[in-house]
Amino acid sequence: MPAGIPEPSTAETHQFPQTAEIRAASGPHPEEPPSQRRRVEVEEVEDVEAGGLPRRPWIEDFPGPAREGVRPSFKSSHLFYKKIDNLPGGSAKWMLEVFEAEGDVLGEDGQLKKERVELWKRDAVECIRDLMGNAAFRYCIRYQPERQYADPEGKTRIYGNMMTANWWWDMSMPEEATISPVILASDKTTLSRMSGDKSAWPVYLTIGNIDKDVRRKPSAHATVLLGYLPVAKLECFSEKRRSLEGYRLFHKCMRALLEPLIEAGKTGVLMTCADGKVRRVYPILAAYIADHPEQALIAACQENYCPKCPVGPNKRGEPVFSCLKDPDRVSAVLRKVSEGVEKPSEFAEWGLRAVEPFWDDLPHANIFSALTPDILHQLHKGVFKDHLVSWATKAIEGGEDEIDRRFKAMFKHSDLRHFKNGISLVSQWTGTEYKAMEKVFLGVIAGAGDERVTRAVRAVLDFIYYAHFETHTDETLNGLHRSWLGYHQYKSVFVELKIREHFNFPKGHSTEHYEPSIREVGTADGYSTEHPERLHIDFAKLAYGASNRQSSYIKQMTRWLERQEAVSRFARYLDLHDGNQSSHDGNQSSRDGNQSSRDGNQSSRDRSQSSREPSGANCLQIDPTTLSHKNNDDIGDDKEWSRGYHVAKTPAFPSIPISTIVADFGTTYFAWCLKDYLLKISRGNSTRTNHVSDIELRDTTHVAVYKQCKVRLPAMRQVTTSPVVDIIHASPSHPGPSPLTTIPAYMSTVLARDPSIVSAAIPPYVFDHKKPLQGRSRLSLPPLQIYCELISPYRPPGGPCACHLRLA
Repeated sequence: MPAGIPEPSTAETHQFPQTAEIRAASGPHPEEPPSQRRRVEVEEVEDVEAGGLPRRPWIEDFPGPAREGVRPSFKSSHLFYKKIDNLPGGSAKWMLEVFEAEGDVLGEDGQLKKERVELWKRDAVECIRDLMGNAAFRYCIRYQPERQYADPEGKTRIYGNMMTANWWWDMSMPEEATISPVILASDKTTLSRMSGDKSAWPVYLTIGNIDKDVRRKPSAHATVLLGYLPVAKLECFSEKRRSLEGYRLFHKCMRALLEPLIEAGKTGVLMTCADGKVRRVYPILAAYIADHPEQALIAACQENYCPKCPVGPNKRGEPVFSCLKDPDRVSAVLRKVSEGVEKPSEFAEWGLRAVEPFWDDLPHANIFSALTPDILHQLHKGVFKDHLVSWATKAIEGGEDEIDRRFKAMFKHSDLRHFKNGISLVSQWTGTEYKAMEKVFLGVIAGAGDERVTRAVRAVLDFIYYAHFETHTDETLNGLHRSWLGYHQYKSVFVELKIREHFNFPKGHSTEHYEPSIREVGTADGYSTEHPERLHIDFAKLAYGASNRQSSYIKQMTRWLERQEAVSRFARYLDLHDGNQSSHDGNQSSRDGNQSSRDGNQSSRDRSQSSREPSGANCLQIDPTTLSHKNNDDIGDDKEWSRGYHVAKTPAFPSIPISTIVADFGTTYFAWCLKDYLLKISRGNSTRTNHVSDIELRDTTHVAVYKQCKVRLPAMRQVTTSPVVDIIHASPSHPGPSPLTTIPAYMSTVLARDPSIVSAAIPPYVFDHKKPLQGRSRLSLPPLQIYCELISPYRPPGGPCACHLRLA
């Protein structure tokens, strides 16, 4: 339960005085006498005429008690907002801090121009207190680091959440200290639609103690809004100084936002945690999520330099190892510059900007290791879409037309997007389109040009899929590193084809830091900029829509967000209160119902000679109805997938002749494969074998045909923690909804294991092989036969098209 909200008990419900009034909006309280809760039907209200509408609003004709029960406890929106404002809020309140910038441009009065900017902020320590004490996270929050292993011997380490990585283990803190890794995210966004220049710069805060799967969900409210940075035009400065002054304003505002973390990170703060225990918590900045321009802003360097390491802008294209910048050395250089001393050589060598960095005074923080990988902008949009697709298109004879033709010719699949018009005409791309292209791009360019181009594309796609893993081991991180080396090995082909002259672009260099970053703070999927961009909807777009869109819109947005959080907090309290009350009532009735049984069996228990735990007030009783319900769900799910696949109860084609199957589905060898399948499943039974041998399959023989089946694939912890359902589909062409349209045939492409290629030590997963591939699956599928035709055998591992496969 969030900090500040008492445990839901009858003795403490006075903390929420508005409970009865707000509940009255949905009906009378359950504790009211039944006479006051009589159900009133609409038919009881007198109509103007038979079967017509009520002569007045039908609620007015309700009996008095029922009518009062459905009336809201407020008569205007003003009173409604007053009730919301009286609800208990969090401990982090909104505050306003004003900065005044004096520029170098003279105004009309002959004086230097000044500009007033506003910083809306909340106390960072109080935001962390709310998160640490939120009872909703009590099962998904950790207070100590962990080491997880994939093998019993403890040799293969697993990297996932922040608590499993090295950063937490490397912190040197007092023994009784509880570290709260602070994760920040910031991103400027536009608020105006169609016209206008209104913008907001939200700064979000979450903690690494919470499981990444929870904190990535906007509905979990595990990421809070820390403040709004000012979006200032700074017209009081000349154009030459405006960029530098923008850097300085950002760092000054961030210093004001994070000032409470300085003392808290040194001495710790006592906090009541989600499990009810009081701990001394040390909040320390551990990660900062931002895109490349904002990373350069945070690191106080120019955008054509790497924000994390001191490598020069002309050396970023080569696979050279470069250690991270030392924050103490960078701070010392910037301090000398601010004091007016001659600029050290490192200032120009590292491309620094003359600012006072906000992270200089934060204890135990290393801002350069805190800058996390950005999969969306660095890989999907940067390396893949902006560079690799353009290079591969130019390297193929026919260019865009050939790429479009190949995209149109790709097979359809339920998990793949089919680009029926190609990709050259798409003007607005999103992360979803980038990911859809990546799934098929290797197949699109395979065999269309130089083999080295295909190998370079494969290496980049392997790197992207490895970077997406939700958990990593030392083996997969080595695979990530090999993919990075493979890209650098084959990228020279683009120089030979005169497509590129160099590879000194920042997003390509950023791939060097993925592997050490994952080992330091956990897998990259927990730090994608997709999450803060999604939060813009809740904390910026909707809040701006609730304002009057005038000059004071930020103030109105903070007020609206305060009310939203108060209502959400109160709703969580009611849910927890009602849940505990129902659980208490259920346990009480269970104890009352079982009292006679316990009394009747007391003598039997006394005579028992077996050693048992005494039953008493401290014994934990588990509700058997809850367990049986959960087990029934699991059993039902297992029964549904007990055969390894799932099909419809009724075939799509209950009775169809073999001649039609051959003609419409193109199954040339269907009759032969069906006969061979029947002989296989009848082996060992001479009577059945003789009977099958006597069967003659003619063109008029009718069989039942399904057009799709679902196969449940095993879960892979690198991709998902739950099983994945894959759909195999095959349907012939048939008339469309209108008389002049025809829906073309649709056949799924299936990957099958060939026993002649795959080692016998690897268990077969999909289909038995025979040319053409015929049906009996090795996943115990005797009732179902799947007909497949082999297109071409899979290439041996290591070929130019052997790409790392990722379950969608």
